[in-house]
Amino acid sequence: MAGYSTFGAVAKLLSPDNETGGLKSMSTLSVTTLLQNNVRYAVRGLFRENPVRSRIVSILHEHEQMSEQELQRITSRWLLRSLRAATRLSRYASLRINCSEHDVCDFVRDRVPISDKTDLLRVPLQFYPHGGRIYPWTIVGKTSGTTGTPLTVVRSVASVLWANAFKKRHWTWSGFREGMPVATLRGDLVVPVEQKIPPYWFYNRYNNHLVFSSRHLRQGCIAAIADELERFSPFILEAYPSTAYELARYLKEQSRRIPIPFVYTGSEPLYDYQRDLIRNQFEAKIMDHYGMAERVAYATECEFGNMHLNTDYSFVEIVDGEGRPTADCGYVVGTTYHNLAMPLMRYRLNDQAKWKRGRCECGRTYPMIERVIGKYEDVICASTGSPVSASLVTFVFKEMQHIDKSQVAQVAQDRWEVRIVPADGFTDADRQKLISRFRTLVDPSLKIDVVLTNDIPRTEAGKYRWVVNEYQNNRGGPGNR
Repeated sequence: MAGYSTFGAVAKLLSPDNETGGLKSMSTLSVTTLLQNNVRYAVRGLFRENPVRSRIVSILHEHEQMSEQELQRITSRWLLRSLRAATRLSRYASLRINCSEHDVCDFVRDRVPISDKTDLLRVPLQFYPHGGRIYPWTIVGKTSGTTGTPLTVVRSVASVLWANAFKKRHWTWSGFREGMPVATLRGDLVVPVEQKIPPYWFYNRYNNHLVFSSRHLRQGCIAAIADELERFSPFILEAYPSTAYELARYLKEQSRRIPIPFVYTGSEPLYDYQRDLIRNQFEAKIMDHYGMAERVAYATECEFGNMHLNTDYSFVEIVDGEGRPTADCGYVVGTTYHNLAMPLMRYRLNDQAKWKRGRCECGRTYPMIERVIGKYEDVICASTGSPVSASLVTFVFKEMQHIDKSQVAQVAQDRWEVRIVPADGFTDADRQKLISRFRTLVDPSLKIDVVLTNDIPRTEAGKYRWVVNEYQNNRGGPGNR
């Protein structure tokens, strides 16, 4: 760990010949910010990039070579371990565990009730360890709140290492090796939001990692981000679908491409129109993944484009609205294996998925699922009350021009508000065309209000909510169940 010299790194960063934020940029990137970034990434590296994590990655690679039966024996032991740990929590204290590794899956399905985010918020003392007390040394993870009320989850040290190992294993599916350059365009706050002069990034030399501020994907800043990304030439670009798409859209407007071998996306639904543009402008293979702060399910896209459920991450079921197993599209229900500090058992997510039959050309035994179709809160309804897929809404915008950003919100039972950040040239004819396309392609009875605004802010985590159902959320309807 000799390379983790924080003050040595800062001294080099502040040197006059440094290109990533030296003395020449001190008017925009303070010494305090540099110190904070260096300390944060040094600590993160020591905590996550260590021999224990490396050993876990090796174990996960061994799992890929196992048969389904061999891996099932391992995961059944883990499930029984989680079940026993859960009885320390009030929610599961009354369970009488009279099963073995051979029938633990059936026991969990038959005897453990399904819970969800509403339960954690309504009766937290049943689910949280130590009577809900959060000690200074407690590791906590937080949801960003893009689907409603933010949530805090207590995590064990082991669960953090395992989660990072699963991510790194997914990266190796592209041929990635430690030390290869990686760029990140997610929600990291590496420079002040109000900063108007580059750099809008921070170079984490501990991992050869360039971290961009997604909040600067705006006019006057985005060109510098594109230039720096091209100069850095990463093997992997790690991004939200919305941030990668936003940068790709800028590149298309400039008739420009930046070749990057692999773009890894996650944390948001990846729509087909986003995938197409990202792939074209970065000339990249896209490797999407599906996960959440509660860490009860994890799926990763392989090099053949299939989404594999990582069965060594958690025990996952897909159930219908009554909690019964289904081969059709249903809710994702997950039970943690690795977070024994707060083991969530049969935790239902608002996301919906479907098992995919067959075997993948990649040869991995992990089962496949159809792509997660999005969060229930992101489903908006037509005037009849029937759900409308967000993917359908995207068709409305395919022939539109003069729009920088947009957000579609259901604000009443039969009314949608389409918020537009107009580009140069946007006229009332564009407004009328947009309304007409919504009525033609979605619902002729919808009342559509087009609202022009200067910006559509991201969430505190830097995510971009493109479709929101404010009507159901505000009235405590299905969006908040």
